[in-house]
Amino acid sequence: MHSFKSYFNEGRQDPSIFHAIFMCGAPGAGKSHVAKLLALPGQLGYKEINSDNEFTRYMKDAQLDLVLNPKQSYQRDIVRTVAKRHSKSKEKHAKIGRLGLVIDGTAAAKGKITKQKKELEAMGYECGMVYVSIPLDYSIAADRIRGEQGDRSLGPELVTKKWKELNGNINDYKKMFGRLFWEVDNSVYEKTPNIVRRLFGIISKWSKIMPKNKIAKQWMDNN
Repeated sequence: MHSFKSYFNEGRQDPSIFHAIFMCGAPGAGKSHVAKLLALPGQLGYKEINSDNEFTRYMKDAQLDLVLNPKQSYQRDIVRTVAKRHSKSKEKHAKIGRLGLVIDGTAAAKGKITKQKKELEAMGYECGMVYVSIPLDYSIAADRIRGEQGDRSLGPELVTKKWKELNGNINDYKKMFGRLFWEVDNSVYEKTPNIVRRLFGIISKWSKIMPKNKIAKQWMDNN
């Protein structure tokens, strides 16, 4: 297990220290795929925080249905609570060293994103958002295919609900993140690598520049 000192030391050497990126997109949009193409959890050194990944893993361990089953709602709620707790612990330890964070989720809940962004900025972080966009019918199809392949599926009604909630928030996110809001159109899968390649240069450059705020500077001076 890492000691507190090791987290501080890791933070000072981290290539994306004091930077956080919110991955935003409807179910099946390909957020994790785009994050990998951008080398966020790899070359750029961001620590991935994704409770959905933990949730799916724990669902499989508990041998629960990955396709939504109303009869298993109680068990699902328990597993979801454990997954969120684990993700929160992972995020907490990454923040000790002010490590770069990539926070992966649909971003359908605007209040939650606003709160997380304010908390990170209060610690000296700069925050950006990558919005992976696809049409609603693509999102429904991707969720269905994911279920057919044995992965977790939400079903068309819940996918539609989340897609509409998210897209109702996009203009607010554009204002909230300003120049640090980036969109990746993933509706034509073959074109995505070229779009991401251009964005990688922008994010890579931004990630290596220390934020010019007193909180980050003071933390660096004291650790």
